[in-house]
Amino acid sequence: MEIFRHHEIKPLAHVVQNGGIIIYPTDTIWGLGCNAFDATATQKLKAMKGKPADANLIWLLPSIRAVEKFCGSITPTEKKLLRRKHTSVIIHGQAVRVVRSGWLNRFLTLCGVPVIGTSANVHGEPVITSWRQAVKLFAGQTDAVVRGRKIYRHVPSTLAKVDTTLNPPKVKILRAGANNLR
Repeated sequence: MEIFRHHEIKPLAHVVQNGGIIIYPTDTIWGLGCNAFDATATQKLKAMKGKPADANLIWLLPSIRAVEKFCGSITPTEKKLLRRKHTSVIIHGQAVRVVRSGWLNRFLTLCGVPVIGTSANVHGEPVITSWRQAVKLFAGQTDAVVRGRKIYRHVPSTLAKVDTTLNPPKVKILRAGANNLR
């Protein structure tokens, strides 16, 4: 397994683009990631976590423009939610989150594809608070790790869905998280 620092985003992006699975700090928690369009990598990642093969995983993207590119048109209410920090929104059946700041945005931009952003833990178990814990838990199953500091918040993103059949559209919170919208 390769170990990277935050500033080494180009080789890390190559790992993702070439089917690798990474351990990295997302904007909310320590996560596992891979190219969302690589079926082999996403199925391996789900198996590592103990998630069902048909489980949906959140995509991380660098901009609303990227969301529209990969998911299609979005409503003004969905755009407003996507602009909120730590908020994932279901767009046309796919949960997505826009990460605009820091090294993670630059990394996502370089990848050029949606990157899975799921917690680095076994499904149903407590979240991991350091890269060392994640490396130990998933020993031999990942291709790279971004070395970094401990994440103390370890709260997942808020997950929301907009019911566009209502006028005005109504926001439904599916999971209260780091950005509680209530």
